[in-house]
Amino acid sequence: MNIHAIGDNIKLYCRMKNITLLSLADSIGVGWVTMSKWVNGHRQITAYGLYRVSKVLGVTMEKLMEGIEDG
Repeated sequence: MNIHAIGDNIKLYCRMKNITLLSLADSIGVGWVTMSKWVNGHRQITAYGLYRVSKVLGVTMEKLMEGIEDG
């Protein structure tokens, strides 16, 4: 399992939407440290956290999870 896929996808969609990770964290009500741990693969994001991120970024949860089964 690619443990960094979700974090990489969050960073990708943030760049595509011109949203900083800090503003994303603020938008979903988590701290910068939590967001940093999620996107760097140091902490697993919860299903609810993934849901909130997907809503702010305007993508499906499935899109954010693409690649987690890859090598």
